[in-house]
Amino acid sequence: MNENDITLLRPFFWDVDITTLDIVKHRRFIIERLLMFGRPEQVKWVLEHYSREEIVETIKKSKAINRKTASYWSIHFDIPREEIVCFNRQLMQPLFY
Repeated sequence: MNENDITLLRPFFWDVDITTLDIVKHRRFIIERLLMFGRPEQVKWVLEHYSREEIVETIKKSKAINRKTASYWSIHFDIPREEIVCFNRQLMQPLFY
């Protein structure tokens, strides 16, 4: 990552040393975090640095993203809900709505 990337992404990686993140090796962690918490600039960064296939695969297999995030991106990338892990997990607490 270059200095501009680090400046752009640092607020979203508060719990790790961002200078040690490798965008290839840690791609799933980076994609999950930025799709859930990123602003438009960070989401644009994800879409520019990762292929559609890498992003879709992360959404499908992630146990970290929440249902709200998965729902949005399933519509955006036209991913059937039954292919996304977080929709097939039992909730610890039932939703109130």
